[in-house]
Amino acid sequence: MRRGVLAIIAVATVLALAACAPAHPAHSATAKPVKTQRPTPSPTPTPTESPLPSDVLFQVTAVATAADGSTATFTETVQAPVDRTEHQSGDETTLDQQCEGWRQAFPTIRYLQATVTSTLKPGDTWTDDDGRVAVDMAGYPIWNGDQEPYQQLCATALAVIPGTAHAVSPVAGGKPDAIGGWAVFRYGFTAVGADGASASGVTFTRCHLQLGEAAQSSIFASTWAAHPETDGGSACRFGGTS
Repeated sequence: MRRGVLAIIAVATVLALAACAPAHPAHSATAKPVKTQRPTPSPTPTPTESPLPSDVLFQVTAVATAADGSTATFTETVQAPVDRTEHQSGDETTLDQQCEGWRQAFPTIRYLQATVTSTLKPGDTWTDDDGRVAVDMAGYPIWNGDQEPYQQLCATALAVIPGTAHAVSPVAGGKPDAIGGWAVFRYGFTAVGADGASASGVTFTRCHLQLGEAAQSSIFASTWAAHPETDGGSACRFGGTS
C-alpha cells in the first residue's frame, strides 16, 4: 500500500513539472524566409508626335546637309482640299497664265494648298553653289514666296534657303485615290545641282512623314510612311502613282 501511494505521488510530481515547463512552438517544416521583392521599374514612355491640325492632310520633314556641312530643316505641310482658296480669283488668274488646260483636267475640281519652309542651323549659310532643293507638289501647282521655277512653271519649284513658299494646285474632287485625286501625286524634296542637274552634294536624313486625321480616307497615303523614296540619300519623297 505504501509503495502504491509513493508511485501515485511520483506520477503527480512529474505531471506538475511538465505543466510548469515553458511551451515551445512546433517547428514548421514549410516555413521559409520571406524575400522582399523590388518594384519593377516602369518602362520609359515612347515620345509621341503632336497631332496635326484637323485641316492638314500630312507633313513631310527632312534635314538637308550640303557638302560643306551646312544643314537646313525642310517641312512641307499639305492641307486638305477645299472648294475655294482664300485668294480664289487671283489663284485662278495665275493658273490660267501658267497651267494650260487645268480647267479641263478634272470633272470636278478642288484646291490643294501647301506651305514649304526651310530653316538653317544657327550660324550656317547656304548658297546655290551648295546645291538646290526641288520641292514636289500635286498636279498643277502655282507658287509664290521664297522659291524659283524648276525647269518650267506649273510644276516642281526650287526652294530658297532659308525661306517660306506657298503652293496651290487643283486636284480632282471625290475620292483621294481616284485618278487626279491628291493621293496619286508625289510630295517631298529632291537634291539637284546648282545648274539644275540631278547631281548634287546635298544629302537628306531624318526623312519622315506624319499623316493627319484628314488623310484617313486614303488607302494609298496610309502606306507612304513605311516606304519613303530616298534615292540613296539624295531625296525624301512620298507618294507618286501619277
